[in-house]
Amino acid sequence: MKKLPQRIIRLDDGAVFVLDEKLQTYSLESANNDKKKGHLVWEYTYERLMEDPRNKGSFKVAEGTEDLAAMRKRWLSNFKRIYE
Repeated sequence: MKKLPQRIIRLDDGAVFVLDEKLQTYSLESANNDKKKGHLVWEYTYERLMEDPRNKGSFKVAEGTEDLAAMRKRWLSNFKRIYE
């Protein structure tokens, strides 16, 4: 079994996906509380996020140097511009 990164970032909106080491899957960091309460959350394999041709270039391994607030602000700005 290969060593998987703890966090992966979706580049368009700065969403953070965290590794569930037991299941070897990733889910949104914001959904972790729901998952702990027993709610169903979307879970993805590393390959689905990073290597699937439909996602190429959409995700990156978190290094801790990313400005997530700026990524989210840019995404929200683009979203608002579309719907104004």
